[in-house]
Amino acid sequence: MSEIPAVLTPALGSVVGEARQLGDDALIEALRVAEERVRSAQAERAALIAVVAERIAGLGHRVDATADQIAVVLEISPRSADNVLGDSLAVVSRPRVWTAVFDGLIDLRKALLIVQGLDGFGGLPRAELEADAIAFAQSHTAHELRLYLMKLTCDGDPGEIFRKEALAKRGVSIFPAGHGMADVAARLSIEHAEILFQRLTALAKRDDCPDPYQQGDERTLDQRRADALVGFLDNTTQVTVHVDVTISADALIGDDHRDALLGRHGAIPASLARYLAWSPDARWRRLVTDPLTGALTDANAQVYKIPDRIKRAVRLRDRTCRFPGCTRRAEYTDTDHIHPWSKHGKTEASNLAALCRRHHLVKTHSAWTVRTRGAGTGFDMHWTSPLGTKRTTQPHAYHRRD
Repeated sequence: MSEIPAVLTPALGSVVGEARQLGDDALIEALRVAEERVRSAQAERAALIAVVAERIAGLGHRVDATADQIAVVLEISPRSADNVLGDSLAVVSRPRVWTAVFDGLIDLRKALLIVQGLDGFGGLPRAELEADAIAFAQSHTAHELRLYLMKLTCDGDPGEIFRKEALAKRGVSIFPAGHGMADVAARLSIEHAEILFQRLTALAKRDDCPDPYQQGDERTLDQRRADALVGFLDNTTQVTVHVDVTISADALIGDDHRDALLGRHGAIPASLARYLAWSPDARWRRLVTDPLTGALTDANAQVYKIPDRIKRAVRLRDRTCRFPGCTRRAEYTDTDHIHPWSKHGKTEASNLAALCRRHHLVKTHSAWTVRTRGAGTGFDMHWTSPLGTKRTTQPHAYHRRD
């Protein structure tokens, strides 16, 4: 990591000098205030761009004239200006979302996710969904917000009108990438996209993964996935994959239309989950949850080595790494004893958490601290940073918390 240089410009020296005089709490507060100023500036720029677009349109010019004007002023390419213009107009078109950015509550990226994620909803339901999404976005990452919006839109689309509209937009595109390469983009139904990705990953990890460019074992996993995709062209490669779908018993039999969960992708319509669950190759596994919290119930063992059944229960409970903001899938994490086994910590789900390798090491070997609160497996994890910042993570709730 780069350090602050010894010789600074007057402006940087002033900021760094003042910051070094602050205590821990004041330093973190100064960082938070600086981020709020950045967000407010993002909102102000979006509003100014919208007025520029309005003025140029009033002169009878085409839309691309606005983008060209923005490109010149901001010293960016016309294509980048097209994106900036579109993003600005989108956020300004939703005053409540714009105000949240201006007030420093959320950044522009989260604002765009909300605008785009709720596209198509109108009237009071849209306003309520916006308010819910803004509140959620203030304490969650962009990735977590995206999954939350998927759930909101599934809940708000019982007739699956938007699902059908989205399905109609499926397709495959190819874009030249230079140097004899091309990008292939496909828009697919989420279950087919997950199956495709899992097949590519499974084949990429096999010894007989296709090697069309004869690079052997020097290839990265992503390169091997690309070669596996090419290998599908000969139609001789067969790979078995598993897709996890979580659905309530009521929704499974059609008495409940609440959304289900597809692996790492979050909410999917209940009808799609039923289709997958009732397919001939489906295998069912019962998950028992706490009726109040929705968390999975306990599992335990009396040894240090964690049995597979308990690892599976912990990963299903947590779904992602339990460090604040980390979205690494639980299946790719370590199952960590929160209270160490060497200090009489038990090998049971109530003392285990999914932590990616990075955050496992942070918990064990850094000044970050964590404590738990809650009975059984449905516990919250309260994290405290070396400078005193506090964040809480919760287990995944498999049904709504009332």
